[in-house]
Amino acid sequence: MKIQHLIEQHWYYKNNPLLFVLLLPFTLIFFIVNLIRYALYKTNALKSYKLPVPVVIVGNISVGGAGKTPLTKHLAYELATLGISVGVILRGYKSKVKGTKIVHLTDSSILVGDEALIYASNNIRVAIGSNRYEAGMTLLKEYPDIKIILSDDGMQHYRLKRDYEIAVIDSSRMLGNRFTLPMGPLREPPSRLKSVNAVVFNGIANTNLPLPPLVVEQTLILDKIYNPKTKSIISVEELQSTNITAIAGIGNPNRFFDFLNKLDLKLNHTLAFPDHYLYKKEDIPINKEIILVTEKDYAKLSLFDRTDIWVVFVKASLNTSKLIEQISNLVQI
Repeated sequence: MKIQHLIEQHWYYKNNPLLFVLLLPFTLIFFIVNLIRYALYKTNALKSYKLPVPVVIVGNISVGGAGKTPLTKHLAYELATLGISVGVILRGYKSKVKGTKIVHLTDSSILVGDEALIYASNNIRVAIGSNRYEAGMTLLKEYPDIKIILSDDGMQHYRLKRDYEIAVIDSSRMLGNRFTLPMGPLREPPSRLKSVNAVVFNGIANTNLPLPPLVVEQTLILDKIYNPKTKSIISVEELQSTNITAIAGIGNPNRFFDFLNKLDLKLNHTLAFPDHYLYKKEDIPINKEIILVTEKDYAKLSLFDRTDIWVVFVKASLNTSKLIEQISNLVQI
């Protein structure tokens, strides 16, 4: 945890001279290897596979959460209202599945991962697999009426051909120091953004980057605060006079805490954990405070059968309809 904190401080806030010296050789190697790999796929020296339906990548060029899952959910809902059947594929990070698997609501987060369960719980057809092409084929075999597939993450998974790429950027952290791993948080250099179809900023857009023609701002708005155990909904007004513990194990926990602060909620305690953290029972405090968590975190916390845990459901709102228009145009209904 301390090492991770030190590295994230170096990435996003203040360069550490010692880390700079130690990590620079590895960063150069990472950059060169990925540049070669990218070129091999672009020249077809390494083979890519195309699914029978259009594929939209919702990814990023940095590590950690940027707001991809709310955006993917939003796209799935919007396309469904247009009569377009949608499927979602993802790696299923930290899942115990070998090969590919259709994810169902009854599956355990330990088996399939937390993000996959979010889609399943929102009635979105979803499959996981480290090989996204095979995951897509598994999904299409199960649901042959699917007209388009959204890939949550997978920008660098060039084995899967794509028809449209969306790079998502967390505007609160941007691209950090703009170095590739491990010196910085980037999987690919900032110049990669010029080649995608659209960039979606989770927050206010920053134009001091090489960007494609379509730039979109995403705002996360409150959907509801819900207790899955008691089947209750509580209003923000009711919570404003309540002491609250907020827990988040996502790419950028402060984004969740800031969101709650903007609702004028009193956060007595905040507990931040690493992304995809596998919670233990003792991690969750026992007190008289209401505990607020993200939808992603509850996929794992539900195992503890606590009635004091409330889930903050958010939904994405985009400042333009052009993204949906461009993606829907890929589909021949």
